[in-house]
Amino acid sequence: MLKDCMDKFYGIYDEDKEDYIFEDYYLKEGTYLLVNENGDVEKEFKVTKNNNDKTYDYYDKFAEMDYLSKLIDMNKPIDPSKVIHSNNYLSFFIKKDSIKEKLTEDIIDAYYDILLNPMKKYEKDKNKKKMYKEVEEEFGKVHEEKLQKNKTWIKEHIKNLIREENKEKNYLKIFFEADIEEYRRESKKYVIPNIYNSTQYNINIKGITYGLPNDNMGLNAKKPYLENKSRKNTLPYLISTEEVSKQKKFFDYLMNNANQGKNNVYVSDDKIKCLPKGQFLEEDFNGHFLRIQKGKELEIHDFDNIVGMRFKINNLQVKMVIPIDYSKIKQTLDYGKIENLKELEANINSTFFNKFLSGNYFSKPKDIRLNDFIVKENLLMYREAFFAWFYKGNSSVIEQSFDKLTMCLIKNSISNEYLIKAKEQYNLRSGVLEYFKGVKNMADITMELSNKLRKKINNDTTDKIESDDEYYFAVGQAVSYLISLNKSSKKMHSLINPILNCKSNERLNGEIIRLFQKYDYAIEKRNLRFNNLGTMILGYIPEGKLNENLLISGYLYSNLIYEKSKTENGKGEVEGGKDHE
Repeated sequence: MLKDCMDKFYGIYDEDKEDYIFEDYYLKEGTYLLVNENGDVEKEFKVTKNNNDKTYDYYDKFAEMDYLSKLIDMNKPIDPSKVIHSNNYLSFFIKKDSIKEKLTEDIIDAYYDILLNPMKKYEKDKNKKKMYKEVEEEFGKVHEEKLQKNKTWIKEHIKNLIREENKEKNYLKIFFEADIEEYRRESKKYVIPNIYNSTQYNINIKGITYGLPNDNMGLNAKKPYLENKSRKNTLPYLISTEEVSKQKKFFDYLMNNANQGKNNVYVSDDKIKCLPKGQFLEEDFNGHFLRIQKGKELEIHDFDNIVGMRFKINNLQVKMVIPIDYSKIKQTLDYGKIENLKELEANINSTFFNKFLSGNYFSKPKDIRLNDFIVKENLLMYREAFFAWFYKGNSSVIEQSFDKLTMCLIKNSISNEYLIKAKEQYNLRSGVLEYFKGVKNMADITMELSNKLRKKINNDTTDKIESDDEYYFAVGQAVSYLISLNKSSKKMHSLINPILNCKSNERLNGEIIRLFQKYDYAIEKRNLRFNNLGTMILGYIPEGKLNENLLISGYLYSNLIYEKSKTENGKGEVEGGKDHE
């Protein structure tokens, strides 16, 4: 997995130059000082949450020195007290609040003493000692005169660099003017002996050192479950010094992007794109996907291979299957063609999940402030599948689940008396299901059913229902009408749930009769439309399974019993009635 990504990564970038790390390097909050050879602060740059000016002349220089001077992690410091967080004599990193509270001359002396005599640090670890000797042979010993000069400067000035009243807890980072190659050499003297998770796992094979990498991997006595007990060598995996160096740089690159909230990483043969939350890869894609997160170290939370991802969408159109009068209410659903995944996510997010989906793909359940339990339950159950569809191009799980989950949310909206919302949900659902399954256009189906039913309920003689589809649409119309007769303030919740929960035609038939008996006092005997509708429903026995899709469609559709006839308008034709809500 990682090797494939790294091979592509180094197929694009030059490993030696490291420019890819600094292209978009992110300086953390703090104060950055550059001290020249005369001991004067030549440059000062302050980074805050609201000010990280990358156009600053010395930003790139500070970025490169910062990268080369930072610790691999806090478990591998130069300073045994962990107060000083830099890795070489050319830099000095410390939290501002530690200067007054923790920093002593003894700590400063110990830091520089180890940099001057690194063998003191590694004398108890023969593998690290060996690795340090090799790198020191290549790059030479530390420049003692410069080290002592920098140490003296720190002792003389460090306490005066921060005001007494300072309450900031970010970093003060001091850099001493030197050629960047010197920074690189001193950085390698620290990095190479500390690059593995622990040198106790190192082995030598034909003169090449192999060990357990530190990135995204922890192994110690408290984590025996990470070992592969079925092998002679139980370590999860071992890589050479050359490979582990490459891997570290790759992880440094990823961490830099994670620091900026760019958590979605797409790795292809010719490019790498790291995108923040809510931003889409607006192109076709084949390659690897990584979901990364900033923690104490870089964390890889998800990895996937992507084949044939398409940002653009063909043949997905949202139509007004259920008519909605928007003259007095705000329209939240976009009708017409949905042309890409970004538009689709926005519509599904607002229409089905109250705008809680897109920002909560990876949130802890307790952090999602969504009061509707049904919506939250479905969000938690299907958010991973939605993420796979929108950000990895894999719709397979949602294709299998969309019918069920959206019907659940529509029923929930009806139960809570959000009828306009339920209608928009039904309209969006119909468009997506047609896109997935190629089903017949629901707008045409409902129009045809409503036209047939309109004629039949307005006949002087009672007609008959001709199909299961027509029957369930008619049942929805009848239930909608009967519930509308309820005069209490709470119309929907207690009345519609028994209908929505029906699993068989027999149960449905019984609930319809119960509703009729409850409200027959409010129905005039000369109500031709309802009499025709009720008689046709009771006279038809469906052959197939209960079709809750068309039942809901009939329930949400403008009620035909309330339509004004043309004689009522003096025009001689039937008019469409408004939504009865």
